[in-house]
Amino acid sequence: MVDAGTLATTAQVLLAIGENASATQILEANTNIWILQAEALIFLETDRDYVTDYASLAANVKQSLALCASSKAAFLAVNQNQNQWQLATSQSKLNVLDIAYRETLDRIKAVDL
Repeated sequence: MVDAGTLATTAQVLLAIGENASATQILEANTNIWILQAEALIFLETDRDYVTDYASLAANVKQSLALCASSKAAFLAVNQNQNQWQLATSQSKLNVLDIAYRETLDRIKAVDL
């Protein structure tokens, strides 16, 4: 199967999830769904379709979007299956991922990439 999203890859999402990802979280069909959902949320929060504009973006902008999209996709993955870790670990993962998403998204919006 090929990554369905544009802004992030399955590998980037799995790196963001971190150690001990569950079988559900590793499944590429699921990560593809979470990437597409993350891309939709980025569009809704920025009012810009980065997926359509992707080819015209600079490499550093693409990396910023990859961090943003993979953080949100990983957040969705961890939130969907928190039973993989102790509660404190899953909550810590969710907090870190949400902060990475929010901070990157805020910077993207501030400079109007």
